Amino acid sequence: MNTGDKASKAYWARLWEGAPLPGTSDPRVPGLNNYRIRRFHEYFEGAFSSFETRGSKLLEIGAARSEWLPYFAKEFGFEVSGLDYTEIGCDQARQILENESVEGEGVCADLFSPPPHMEGIFDVVISFGVAEHFEDTVYCLRAMSKFLKPGGLMLTEIPNFTGGLGSIMALVNRPVLDVHVLLDREALAEAHVRAGLQVLSCDYFLFADFGVLDLTSLKDVSVPLYNAVSRLASWISKGIWVVEEKLTLPLRPNRLTSPYTVCTARKLG
Repeated sequence: MNTGDKASKAYWARLWEGAPLPGTSDPRVPGLNNYRIRRFHEYFEGAFSSFETRGSKLLEIGAARSEWLPYFAKEFGFEVSGLDYTEIGCDQARQILENESVEGEGVCADLFSPPPHMEGIFDVVISFGVAEHFEDTVYCLRAMSKFLKPGGLMLTEIPNFTGGLGSIMALVNRPVLDVHVLLDREALAEAHVRAGLQVLSCDYFLFADFGVLDLTSLKDVSVPLYNAVSRLASWISKGIWVVEEKLTLPLRPNRLTSPYTVCTARKLG
């Protein structure tokens, strides 16, 4: 089946091989290094405010090495499952769940050919950086929605490479940018509607976070250069977060500088 996968299983397997496992996302950890997680926690609290999450079923699609599955179980009481098409990614997701003493399943399967018993049983389907890797975004989202119960929620997060960050990526790591379909807020919302979903909200997320940039190509030029640019990107991000969090000066997310776009939608029927 040709699904228009711009990345491929081999791409992800190479990326995950030998990489250290992350811990779970924990919004209670203080400090700027955890600012992004705290903001995502606020978003999830709002998205889930309308229903009882404890005992509800949540599926993360593209769950390789997921630091979020234990978070959703611990913070909201979801029964969690993860689906990914790479063996190594599924193995690592299971290991993280085990490390965090969280019950859950990691299923190695193709999004477009899922196990029949998984269809139509989940209250929430969530993905982080998946939909933008397929040329036909609508087809991808429609396939994701098949896992949802009628009335279930779909939460879709993708990197925002339609503004300034995309221009930087084009300069420093064009091959990685090329495995993404560039979708702005309006295009992502429209794709959800065309996939048969009711969009509840769709917007840019955070004012800035240069951590979304993949700077690894700079290592081929100079490791010291890579280290210096990575530190600079981190310092700039944290400086902006200080303004937002410590000085309580809200900076509006926007197409030019925001690192992510998030969409919350409901399955009709």
